[in-house]
Amino acid sequence: MVRNERVVAFIVARLSSSRLPRKHLKTIGDRRMIDWTIHFTKQFKYLDDIVIATTDEDENKDLVDVAKEHNIKVFLYDGDINDVVGRLFKAAIEFNADIPILVSGDCPLIWPDAANKRIEKIADNPEIDYVGFCPKNGVYPIHSSVGVYRKKAWVLADKVSNKPNLREHHFPIVGLRKDLFKVDCILCDEIFYKINHRISVDTLADLEFMNAVFDELKKQGKDFDLKNVVKLLIEKPELMEINKDVHQIRIDEKPKKALFVVENGESLNLFFDMAYDLTKKGVGVRFFTDNNKLKRKIESKGFGQVNKVDRSGFDIVITERER
Repeated sequence: MVRNERVVAFIVARLSSSRLPRKHLKTIGDRRMIDWTIHFTKQFKYLDDIVIATTDEDENKDLVDVAKEHNIKVFLYDGDINDVVGRLFKAAIEFNADIPILVSGDCPLIWPDAANKRIEKIADNPEIDYVGFCPKNGVYPIHSSVGVYRKKAWVLADKVSNKPNLREHHFPIVGLRKDLFKVDCILCDEIFYKINHRISVDTLADLEFMNAVFDELKKQGKDFDLKNVVKLLIEKPELMEINKDVHQIRIDEKPKKALFVVENGESLNLFFDMAYDLTKKGVGVRFFTDNNKLKRKIESKGFGQVNKVDRSGFDIVITERER
């Protein structure tokens, strides 16, 4: 079906997420989130390579180890850490990907069959730049962030994505400039049109949701995969309450940042609750304390920390004295 063309899946991941730092290494059930992503990506047909596409920062070195564990490749981008378009464009060139597949590292529930059908369609139609999902009665299917492109689309996107918000996300220019890119789509299995719910992991609430559905499926003796998750949500819609209020940051939106300054820890639990709610609203959160015991508590909750207080880098600063 795919002849004389290299098909390469690029898993986009960084460990410095503002709302849930090191989220790719957080555990869902019995394995890390990125392990799930790699597990399902390896089920794609036609792949010549799988590459973790990350940035050349010290904190991402753990992703190099992950790649070694799974016997896959890694690409360390030495450009602007926020330039996702540039990172993937350079990765596609380095790995000679004729058909590059974008796999979002924070979306563990991938349905390989849908990816396979999109790869087949773009391979059979060389003029197509991107294959997405067709709506049915105005409704799009629930699916993780997997994009199937031709390399020429990434090359052109790199040239014409001339604003920061167009470069910090996964090729939004392709959908915005229909005059430049030829886009096609496939229909999915009927069941994937029955539920509209977020299945990416950007916050602690999203992580709690994923673990809740994993635990419920385990009780029922079923595998943790997208189809079983959708069936479960139809059966138990109350599970969607866990992260239904999480705000998906738009490409035209500049996220805010909040800093919690902890001195003696008297307000720590209150700060945890506030931080949890702020991340659901799209705010990136960091904590500061010079108390090692409190640092360990903050780390155990999954929040990021800074080494010094620099108010200029934050929109909101809350201290125990000032609250």
